Amino acid sequence: MSLGDAGMVAKDLDATVDEAMATVISLSPLSNPLGVSYMDRLARPIASLTPVVGVALVARGYLAHMSVEKDPGRFGFADVPVLGDLPERKKGRLPQDLLSRVVKASRGRSFQAICALTPWQWEGLVMCFTKRAHDLAGPDGEYVPTDVVDGVARFAWVLRQTDIFYGYEPELAPES
Repeated sequence: MSLGDAGMVAKDLDATVDEAMATVISLSPLSNPLGVSYMDRLARPIASLTPVVGVALVARGYLAHMSVEKDPGRFGFADVPVLGDLPERKKGRLPQDLLSRVVKASRGRSFQAICALTPWQWEGLVMCFTKRAHDLAGPDGEYVPTDVVDGVARFAWVLRQTDIFYGYEPELAPES
């Protein structure tokens, strides 16, 4: 199946994410525990979502958003929509149900409203991420279903937006 121009945007974004992977030491102090909690939840019923594959998918989805943020014009966008309906901190504390809110925002129409990519570009990106997950699983590993890759990538995209909303940033490698 060919996605035409949308597929080319997806491949370009995937290649940009690949380059960005070498620049990030870790996600933010907010994103790390949320990502680990969500991957733990998914790994129980989805055995093919190993820690290695889960971490890679979360990082790739997060960095895809950062790449589009950095240069939206490169991917055909004037701006990147950002999640704006999270509650403010209360007495300096984040909402206790933040993980649930991030997961909810990553589903259905909520996600389409905050994703800078067209549905076809997103589908192409998910295809790229699925191939990478399969490569990580190796010849003897179980393949992660595409719908799971899609869900994790959406979650990670929203995770980046959550960091933006609350003012967190990932830890980046020093520039040489």
